[in-house]
Amino acid sequence: MSRSAYIRLGGGIDLVTPPERLPPGAALYAVNYECPVTGGYRRIDGYTRQGPAVPGEGPLLGVVTFNDRIMAVRKDTGADAATLYRLNDTGNGWDTVNSKGAMHNGRHEFVEGNVYATESGRALYGVGGGDPFELKTDGSFKALTTAQSGARFIALHHNALVLGFDAGSLQLSTPGKPEEWDAATGSAVEIGVGQTLTGLLSGTGGTLHVMCRDSIQTLYGTSREDFQLRTTVPNAGARAYSIQSLMQPYFVGERGIASLEATNDYGDFRPMQPGAKIEPIFTRDNYATRVVASAVSKRRAQYRVWFDDGTGIYMSPAGITTVRYPDQIAVAHAGELASGEEQVLMGDDQGRVHRLDNDATSFNGEPIPAFLTLAYADLKQPSVRKRFRRAFWDIRAGSDARIAIQPDYDYGRTETAKPQRDFIEFLLGGGLWDVARWDQFRWSVPTLAQEPMDISGTGTSINFALYSGSISAAHELLGYDLMFDLRRQRRG
Repeated sequence: MSRSAYIRLGGGIDLVTPPERLPPGAALYAVNYECPVTGGYRRIDGYTRQGPAVPGEGPLLGVVTFNDRIMAVRKDTGADAATLYRLNDTGNGWDTVNSKGAMHNGRHEFVEGNVYATESGRALYGVGGGDPFELKTDGSFKALTTAQSGARFIALHHNALVLGFDAGSLQLSTPGKPEEWDAATGSAVEIGVGQTLTGLLSGTGGTLHVMCRDSIQTLYGTSREDFQLRTTVPNAGARAYSIQSLMQPYFVGERGIASLEATNDYGDFRPMQPGAKIEPIFTRDNYATRVVASAVSKRRAQYRVWFDDGTGIYMSPAGITTVRYPDQIAVAHAGELASGEEQVLMGDDQGRVHRLDNDATSFNGEPIPAFLTLAYADLKQPSVRKRFRRAFWDIRAGSDARIAIQPDYDYGRTETAKPQRDFIEFLLGGGLWDVARWDQFRWSVPTLAQEPMDISGTGTSINFALYSGSISAAHELLGYDLMFDLRRQRRG
């Protein structure tokens, strides 16, 4: 008598739990898929290039969205200096923001805010190893030459501009006066943290997290009269350029992705390890030392971090997956346009700016190769052999796509015969009445397809490996329905 079992997909990669104990919807391997908070697996969106390459040479030193414009920093050709550029209105060239060669030749970090408490006070602040600068919405640029040069990290804290130096110095300007750094005449202050700084991040409750190589410290208070620097996490630090905020701080530590969670005790934080399931990636291949950039996507509730070999990690509350780009990312920034639309940018090692997501169907014209290997399903009867017959895949997508699917049995044992790969081709673009846009869906097309597949084979368990490599809108894999017969107990 034939039976059926539905397997819901989701949970992301798990490299720690033994394969026979993994939920059948989890993944053993996932490249260029992501875990939506609604469940399942979704092939990631690609990215599109923004304008031509930025003038200069070498990788981009910084990229940022400010005042609805894309800006980038790149080293000047043949000179030990850099220039800040703005993408022009037509998107076909780059205009100099300040005078050419006025920027330091170093990695740049940015923060946007309003320290003046006036409508016109919003500004972009940046630092890259030289003098920090201020750029206002009216286009006026000012180097803050009264501040000490050499800072690598920057933040805003209670209307004060904060600079972080490698050597362990934390310097705050007079509140409301980012150009005033004299403690004798104003309220500026310098605090020693005793360790190498790796980043600054605003925290909940008006705190400032000071990330160090071997610890995490938190600054409490609103002025130099009541500032207190406390150690939040001793003997474990954060890697530079991995630090982001998505409701709470996320960063890469020695053993992988970690976070700080606010506790019920007012003003205190405790360390968490949301990336525990992929810890072997960091401990085995030493990716903790290979971080080059990070960003968050609020739209997808994702923390993203990229490494020096074109790979990266996408983490959402629903799970963790990996990505691989054909271009090597050098810098990244997540910003917001005046319309409220999210804009995630990356700068590569060839001096080009790309916009991620935004429903991009390719990697700037190149197909998006996506791989997914699911955990094995033994249907809660691990010692009973089954005759598997058919699988019906629940797939949601918006365009043509082709997915190759390969079943496997008995945890990959070689004595079990493997069937041929099957291909699923679908065109699915249904919509909901009065919800979908009229010009973006097809009448009489279902919003969810169930695609059949022959999986004839016998074993105690089954899993699937999937591949797609097309220029197309993203597809979502939500689950599959197995049709099978029970056979006999496994014999020793």
